[in-house]
Amino acid sequence: MFFLVSTSWELAAELPALAAALDTAAGLVVGVLRYELVEFTTRSRIAVSYRRPLVEIGRTGRGSSFAQDTVRLAA
Repeated sequence: MFFLVSTSWELAAELPALAAALDTAAGLVVGVLRYELVEFTTRSRIAVSYRRPLVEIGRTGRGSSFAQDTVRLAA
């Protein structure tokens, strides 16, 4: 159990899909939570960078500790 504080509205919109994927998963599910660096320059040449949460879930299987083919959510 943990808390994640984020100002990402996209993450909030994607969480129901994550919950549904976890509810329908058969067996053990492995997940990765990371903050992905996003960098870009605006039209007015201002450099912007921020980190957005990225949640990846997959299933465990023989010969693979994480099969990253089930759900990948980025917000």
